[in-house]
Amino acid sequence: MWHTEEFEGADEWPDDVDGQEKSLVIPDKKELDLGKALVFEFIRQFLPDEYDEIRRISNKRGAYARFKGLLQRKKALDRWFEFEKKATEKALREWCEANELTIREGGNPAPELDQR
Repeated sequence: MWHTEEFEGADEWPDDVDGQEKSLVIPDKKELDLGKALVFEFIRQFLPDEYDEIRRISNKRGAYARFKGLLQRKKALDRWFEFEKKATEKALREWCEANELTIREGGNPAPELDQR
């Protein structure tokens, strides 16, 4: 796996980066339905009395900052981060499965691919 954030500003990209057989673009949060839908799912499960407030601010500029502010006032920010982390991991695992990618558990990076 080659992650572009690790090489921001790098002059050289792998020769085969455009090769569809060897590379996939990892979807962002919106593509994985981890944006607004996840916020509303969290509110529905953990802070249902705040649903109308979140709906009210959700389409305004700075909505995520206001959402986090509400979570801080309700002492639910850590719960949100844990909820988001689990949802992200689940979505990425499902994406990997759908793209026939094997997940190696543990902290070791995958070895370089043999390109003979």
